[in-house]
Amino acid sequence: MRLTKQKLNTILGNLRISIPDELQEELLERYGNEVVTDDGRVLEYSEQDICEQLRKILRPANKEVKTLR
Repeated sequence: MRLTKQKLNTILGNLRISIPDELQEELLERYGNEVVTDDGRVLEYSEQDICEQLRKILRPANKEVKTLR
């Protein structure tokens, strides 16, 4: 699975958080593109992989946003 802007917005909506546009672009670049290993294998993330990685990345970002309010 590749992360799309629509899927990212759905995940963020379900988590009820918002993140800066720069972080959104970074996440789309990281998880929205095909990953090829040094030996030529193509890695494909599952939806669970992406959601778990987003949770880890967004937890500190969400705390930072809440403290600024």
